[in-house]
Amino acid sequence: MSGWCRTSAWLETGYRIAQAEDDRVAIARILADPSISPALRAAANAALDDNTPQALRHFLEVGRYQVA
Repeated sequence: MSGWCRTSAWLETGYRIAQAEDDRVAIARILADPSISPALRAAANAALDDNTPQALRHFLEVGRYQVA
């Protein structure tokens, strides 16, 4: 497998997997803050329960600001 093919394959699958894992950690850090509102806690847990890369990213980019 050439270097280009490996890079292309990583960009198609590996990047999304890595980003989703980073997003889960970011949400866990938000949940670790005892001073967050119940609405923010519920929205964060809902994103984790959905467990799709899209839900995790949406919560971090939009959802947490809508309920905070």
